[in-house]
Amino acid sequence: MDLFATLIASLELGPHKQFFRIFPYSFTTYVPLNAFSSPYLSTVLSFSDEAAQNLASLKFSQSNRGPDPKDPSRVVTTTTTTTFSMTREMAKAMSQHFMDARLVENAADPQSNLFKDRGVYQLTPKGLHVLERFISKNGISSDRLQPVFGSQPICVKLLHLERRISDDEIIVSQPVITTLFRRFVGRAPNYPPPADKPLNAFQQYNERAKGISVADVTERAQPLAGKPAQVHKYCFAAVSALEWLCDFTSVVGREEAAEMAAQFVRFGLITLVSDKRKNNDSAIIFTVRGSAPGPNSSVSVCRHFIL
Repeated sequence: MDLFATLIASLELGPHKQFFRIFPYSFTTYVPLNAFSSPYLSTVLSFSDEAAQNLASLKFSQSNRGPDPKDPSRVVTTTTTTTFSMTREMAKAMSQHFMDARLVENAADPQSNLFKDRGVYQLTPKGLHVLERFISKNGISSDRLQPVFGSQPICVKLLHLERRISDDEIIVSQPVITTLFRRFVGRAPNYPPPADKPLNAFQQYNERAKGISVADVTERAQPLAGKPAQVHKYCFAAVSALEWLCDFTSVVGREEAAEMAAQFVRFGLITLVSDKRKNNDSAIIFTVRGSAPGPNSSVSVCRHFIL
């Protein structure tokens, strides 16, 4: 997260045009050749990405004021400089990772999950939250970025999940999954507002922030099987669950989000009620395992989340 925030703080976010639209406070993954004044650069580079170039040689300095260990009456300033260095290909892979974590999105096509060479990108509400938290924590001047924070919704309550130091995996326990699930479902079932009341971008985001959007699903009767019609309340699509977890928690991609959803199944919090796939359609199944507290517990040793 700090690497992402350092990168964004180093970029000049501004208006960029693509597909006859102008996207404010964005950055590009290409710069036309005529933008280079050096003939050498024009020869070597067919295009240049701002993000990848900055990641290839990124430097961040942090200053802290505190008492002098030798003389507590004096205040000294200690400056720590961290330099990141990576190849162009590694920088692009890191940019894809930022996209998977829902920190940035394709401005022209927000539904796209692929980081492209020639594109315009904007911060997501989650990305803005990470950037604002980083700036506040490190005492960085944010005057240049204030217009960015006021231009679009920002995630106010991002649920940060603790990770193991040894392998950076999310720490899974019953209290953690219970806290995550409460945030996931919200204080009350989040049924979508009436379609005749259009919402702006801020209102739409605030509605999603309340919890996963749910609906009541009616399963048709099957007379031949002797099954009457059945109504399942508080239902949501599997993909919607992954998108919500990526947008409102610190998970870093759909695979990790699916693991958390599988933990919901393992802890008896959600269950599959309908699968419309035909027999020949393939399904992606995420499996998680863990220990059960006791024989009468609702927690299972192994459960699956089907996508």
